[in-house]
Amino acid sequence: MSFRSKIDKRRQTYIRLLGEIAHALNKALEEEHAQRGLTQADIARVLGKQKSFVSRKLSGDTNMTLETLADLAYALNRPVRVTLPSREPAVGQNFSQRFPVGGTVAQTPARATAPAAETAVKTGIVHRAYWSTPAMKVAVHA
Repeated sequence: MSFRSKIDKRRQTYIRLLGEIAHALNKALEEEHAQRGLTQADIARVLGKQKSFVSRKLSGDTNMTLETLADLAYALNRPVRVTLPSREPAVGQNFSQRFPVGGTVAQTPARATAPAAETAVKTGIVHRAYWSTPAMKVAVHA
């Protein structure tokens, strides 16, 4: 008997999006902390919220409204940009895309090797131990 539950593709897209938002917000906070010493407590103060609220949102463990995303971006002094790239591979892209039954959208390099996989992790092609082409990218830019 398997204890792995199957998550439908729609839910996977949502979970992936939450992770990407949390990652973008944390990266922006890291940059702002390095530049001007901004902390989660500072963000909470700007928003009139508890630090625990900010911490929960940045961890990606709780649902986030678009208003909350905009508030966090405001506190970080960053604009929010949303793109919806095509799932179709670009001309000349050296990847094959597969949709395994009951699995996640999988993307593997045509000739994957350990060094290629390591490079993929370093360049951000691989997120959380799966190859993915995100259905939606959300970035908080400087």
